[in-house]
This record gives sequence, structure tokens and C-alpha cells, in this order.
Amino acid sequence: MRYNVNKAWALDDTTLYLEFDDGRRGTYDMSDLIGVGVFERLSDPAEFRAARSDGFTVVWPCGLDIAPEELYENCVAL
Repeated sequence: MRYNVNKAWALDDTTLYLEFDDGRRGTYDMSDLIGVGVFERLSDPAEFRAARSDGFTVVWPCGLDIAPEELYENCVAL
């Protein structure tokens, strides 16, 4: 199944708010990922807070993204 992130923004320096195309809403905590591997770039709070949806997943200006399946399956539903 394909999950599209329609809306996304940072709630703080580690947590995303997400809305999916099927109406699901939730939060996704990235605190375990930030600072690790490619996500090192998101250690800068300004960079993390620049998160947005591209209509498919969450993207950052630095070129990073994260799989929408990961976001959907592991977000805490609201």
C-alpha cells in the first residue's frame, strides 16, 4: 500500500506532525535518528524545523527525506 504525506511540519526539534492522504494524523518522533548517519544534518534545529511535505513524504532543504511507509507505520495517531 502506498502512503502519501499531505501535510508535515516540525512540532519541536525532534518531532514531526503528519497528515496522510487517507485522513490519518499523527506525530513521529525522530529523536533516535537525528545525529545518526545521513540524519546528522538534522542535528541543526533550524534544518529539522524546515521539514515539509512534497505531497509524497517529508523532505528537508538539505536533500534528505524519509520513507512514507516508515512514517505511517510508526507515527503515533492523534
